[in-house]
Amino acid sequence: MALAIINKNKWIRKQLNIIQIENFDQLNKVLQTYITSKKDLKSIQDAYIFAELNHKAQKRQNGEPYIYHPLSTAYYLAQLKMGPKTIIAGLLHDILEDTPITSQMLAKKFGEEVANLVEAVTKVSYFAKENREQQKAEYLRKIYLSMAKDIRVIIIKFADRLHNILTIENLPKEKQVVIAKETLETYSAIAHRIGIKQVKTALEDMSFKILNPEAYHHIEALVAKDEAERAQTIKKLMLEIDIFLRKDKGIKIIDIFGRPKTIYSIYRKMHQFGRNFEDLKDLLAIRIIARNNDDCYKILGFLHNKFTPLAGKFKDYIATPKNGVYQSLHTTLADQAGNIFEVQIRTEKMDDIAETGAAAHWAYKDGEKIDITKKQKQIDEQIDIFKRIIDLEQTSQNDNNDESIEKILKEDFFTTMIYVLTPDKKVITLPFGSTVLDFAYRIHTEVGQHAIGAKIDGVFLPINTILNSGQIVEIKTSSKQAPTHEWLKIIHTSNARSRIKKFLTSQMKEANIKDKKDELKTIILRVENNITSYINQHELRRKKEDAKIILEKVKKLGYASLDDFYLAIHRGEYTVGEAVDEVFVDHSMSKDEIALEAMNHSKKEFINNDYKNDILVSGIDNLKVQIASCCLPIPDEPIIGFVSKGHGIKVHALSCPNVVTSERTIDVSWNPNMFKKNYYVTKIRFYANDQPNLIYDISKVLTAIKASIISIKVATDEKKLLASGALKIKVQDSDQLSTILSALRSVSSIETVEREMEG
Repeated sequence: MALAIINKNKWIRKQLNIIQIENFDQLNKVLQTYITSKKDLKSIQDAYIFAELNHKAQKRQNGEPYIYHPLSTAYYLAQLKMGPKTIIAGLLHDILEDTPITSQMLAKKFGEEVANLVEAVTKVSYFAKENREQQKAEYLRKIYLSMAKDIRVIIIKFADRLHNILTIENLPKEKQVVIAKETLETYSAIAHRIGIKQVKTALEDMSFKILNPEAYHHIEALVAKDEAERAQTIKKLMLEIDIFLRKDKGIKIIDIFGRPKTIYSIYRKMHQFGRNFEDLKDLLAIRIIARNNDDCYKILGFLHNKFTPLAGKFKDYIATPKNGVYQSLHTTLADQAGNIFEVQIRTEKMDDIAETGAAAHWAYKDGEKIDITKKQKQIDEQIDIFKRIIDLEQTSQNDNNDESIEKILKEDFFTTMIYVLTPDKKVITLPFGSTVLDFAYRIHTEVGQHAIGAKIDGVFLPINTILNSGQIVEIKTSSKQAPTHEWLKIIHTSNARSRIKKFLTSQMKEANIKDKKDELKTIILRVENNITSYINQHELRRKKEDAKIILEKVKKLGYASLDDFYLAIHRGEYTVGEAVDEVFVDHSMSKDEIALEAMNHSKKEFINNDYKNDILVSGIDNLKVQIASCCLPIPDEPIIGFVSKGHGIKVHALSCPNVVTSERTIDVSWNPNMFKKNYYVTKIRFYANDQPNLIYDISKVLTAIKASIISIKVATDEKKLLASGALKIKVQDSDQLSTILSALRSVSSIETVEREMEG
């Protein structure tokens, strides 16, 4: 009887209904499902009447009444269960821009809170319409700052954008592409970071359909082809799991349902990981809604006993919430029939927050008195971005930072994040790939400037150590420590970079005062050394102009000699960076070209695949063997020998797809007394978003850890904006290979990295 409450045919539990509505009754029907106050419902209806009256003479580009747009915007907000003032602001969000109504008139009729919301949305919208590319930085700054002050602004913009994308076919194709690209890069990224999954997935699929309709329809057809079979499999699995948990284990669950993958998420997995549709393992997915946290872990244990869990596929986002908001247990299982399926286990509250994220904090509560500042603070305690955005804006105005706010926000805020703990268990968010030094500067500038290392889970490690989620980090400092140009190679975040640059610039200015009594020759030599150091640290040696051109540039700037120019730098007329850019280097050559040239012209050591004492054959050393070029095994990996005709013994990795056990295979092992003295060649395959300076970024991180690169090859797909590449490197053992793989994963544009073996 208990089974009857669950619908085994259910394929999804919650989803935004992205349609255009054309009358208030459709909106009111949704509002009445959660707003109980008649006064609030009347206020919303008054706002609709006001909006309809003032937009009455206006039409959309397809000739339909303009009121359909704000009405549909409010409809999506109602599905997110937003409060009356947010719904009213959604109905009125275009009224200041498109009608004679003023902010003061709105405040008088609907209150200051509504007027402020509408005004904030209007300011963001203004920059979205004219000179989009030229004003992009200012437009994004407006979005981020308005969101940091009141997150409802971006939530209203999400609803506005959903309807605009829904009805975008009325615009010229080129404008559709611009808007869809902006939606995918900015709006869906923000929705993901603040945890509003329903909005994120809807914006992704709708934008992708515009940007790449051929790929969209291809994947759509692939999904539809076997959808009935997958639905039937899911139905059987849900029934089996439900009976098992309720009847056999006595665990009551609230709900169980299937979870379909979106078109865009399938596309990303296929193209980023180079997989065929048939190879995707998580098209079958089930979500279980448990009564409480304890039941989540109990259910996980029971399912791991009943089915076969796949190694490396378990994630505990309850203990360490993703993006500070999302909580769930994820695992991938296989049943006896060979079906591989993903299971997500979470409570009802976790599921609500997973779908609506930060918007859940603004969900309607009857009789609640709203304190906007308090609400924002509560949300920021979870997602950790609002205060930092406001601080960044204030700092950038004071510091004349040479990095754009757009770039800093994209790299430090709206990217893949890790969550690290202080000793008192405070959660600190950092971009993936951040180091101990980034963490120190995130705590406080003074802590960063004097950091010498950190205790990570009780073990002392240096400042260049890359951090992982869940680690407890305690920074160690020394009053004698101070930033150097070398630190710019270690850090990953824009915040730390700007703090270090500011310190180094101030040190030069202080040096100007102290050096007044120094001889000019000493000053000139110091500046010259600073310039040389800057050029070396920024890997600009191959861009450096020859002495004749440098002198010509100096004279064009009005200085009689190079020494006079050095003294001008010393006086602060130019920073070292400005001087290098203006006079000493030619930036016309791209970073990727320089990186490739450096690798192609570097001295390559002869690669020898023949070894004797490194590998024992049946326990015997001093036998000549050859490393197989298909898999290129490295020390510490299990290996096997193969007696080949005319080529002696070839050594393969045991996991090599070319290994076939026969009478010609022979036992081999690494000689621990010898292999640590040599280096071994291996291959790495990576997939990335096609972005400028990809090769340079790869070269930079590998150079920082002293990895030896033999060759690099990169192929790009301009239509799909994707890149794939192969690296051939030299390593001593699997530990060094793991370090290299971690370093490559820290490159922001790289999506996946893996060891390559040729089948």
